[in-house]
Amino acid sequence: MKDTKILIIVVVAVISGLLLIPTITGKEVSWFPSHKINLGLDLRGGMQIVLQVEVDKAVRDELGRIGQQELPDKLKEESVTLKKAYVSDTADKLIVEFNDENDRNKARTILEAQWKQFTIEDTRSAGGPALALGMQKEVIAGIRENALKQARQMIDNRINEFGVAEPEIYTSGGEQIIVRLPGVVDPGRAKQLIGRTAVLEFKLLTDKAICGPTKDELLRPYGGQPPEGYATYARVAKKSSSDESGYCLLRKTPDFAGSYLTDARMGFGQYQEPEVEFQFNQEGARKFGELTGANIGKQLAIVLDNQIYSAPVINSRISSRGQITGSFTPEDAQDLAIVLRAGALPVPVRIEEERTVGATLGEDSIHRGTVSFIVGGLAVVFFMALYYRTIGFSANLALVLNVAMVLGGMAALGATLTMPGIAGIILTVGMAVDANVIINERVREELRLGKSPPAAVRVGYDRALWTILDSHATGLIAAAFLYEFGTGPVKGFGVTLIIGLISSVFTAIVITRVIADRLAARSRDTLSI
Repeated sequence: MKDTKILIIVVVAVISGLLLIPTITGKEVSWFPSHKINLGLDLRGGMQIVLQVEVDKAVRDELGRIGQQELPDKLKEESVTLKKAYVSDTADKLIVEFNDENDRNKARTILEAQWKQFTIEDTRSAGGPALALGMQKEVIAGIRENALKQARQMIDNRINEFGVAEPEIYTSGGEQIIVRLPGVVDPGRAKQLIGRTAVLEFKLLTDKAICGPTKDELLRPYGGQPPEGYATYARVAKKSSSDESGYCLLRKTPDFAGSYLTDARMGFGQYQEPEVEFQFNQEGARKFGELTGANIGKQLAIVLDNQIYSAPVINSRISSRGQITGSFTPEDAQDLAIVLRAGALPVPVRIEEERTVGATLGEDSIHRGTVSFIVGGLAVVFFMALYYRTIGFSANLALVLNVAMVLGGMAALGATLTMPGIAGIILTVGMAVDANVIINERVREELRLGKSPPAAVRVGYDRALWTILDSHATGLIAAAFLYEFGTGPVKGFGVTLIIGLISSVFTAIVITRVIADRLAARSRDTLSI
């Protein structure tokens, strides 16, 4: 049995050492699955951004989509004609106008039977009899939550494309996304990449869709206001041309949406100017081909985030590929390709807070954390050796292996080490020492009662076992809650604490027990403790 325990200890020590090779040497071990321990933002330097997600706009957009698409189609099937549908000023209700009371009553009967997600009320608007459709609270909560999750996923995709190592991206408070980017050297570019909405649309310049040098001149024929269903869009000026600036009057509803896009890459145009080349999926290629084929000779505006980047004349049918040209730098074109490829954000986000941690501050944090660990560790080692003598040396050996197991466990999990994580390691060292103190005091008591060293060790460990397990179990429960519900550094603290508590129990109950048993067997009369 003792030989089995020794074998287990050796195996654990060897595995812990192998797991730490990439961290110590900086090189991966091809024949052993291990990772280098990553340094967090507070140790490595980088930036943290707190994003406010406009989740309420997702509710408004969903109401608008239902009012423009689903509701008219549904009522048309039942031979009911609606006059107009629009979102209320409070953005929580869909107002549906009808020509007469009869249509409104028929529509209400149909919707009450089939659309349980809405509360339906009779009302009147300037256009006549109407219905006010309000979403149930749980439906609104689901839309908001889904918008937050989608925004987080899209930002995650963009960061992965950007090539930031070990980013931390998580939601907070139901309306915020926190982004931590260790080692980022260009905060301005990262902010632009993260916060960009990147909605790509294609709109034909037909009918009232015209362009002009200024917004006032463009809207003068319409009394200074865009006609219903239209809006003004600014043109992005090109460095190579002076006639590209100004404004255009385009329909709000796009003729073709960029949601069919499957790929986007930076390329170079005829004069080696940076551009963004894009490609559609099969369905998108078919629809885009139909659109361009039916409108040869007309201008097609390429609109990105409500700005017109180009408005080329359609000379022939275009299907699966196209280009976006503008006054791009290579970095701008690369970043635009990233956000288009990763996907548009479902709702706008804005930067609420940003914090940059310099590399020098990170190095200082590492230095201070290392010094505190060494000083505290040496103090514990000297205390255990002086106070508990030979048994104290065995506790110190177990302590070293305990730290190696914690760091090896973090490497195996690919965990990120932060200052709170270092604090967690130091805390587990303290708890490991506490467990050894409990055991050693129990053994001393048994020796004072006249028991032989082997018997004192056996009884002392047996009586201390449940006390140690109880204290570590309560610590594990607290650490599990920190990991599950905490964010960022708090989660990191929970990870190191969980690994440390498990290794602490193993070193206290198994490793020191094997050493103590061997020392007691050799010292039948006395035990140095």
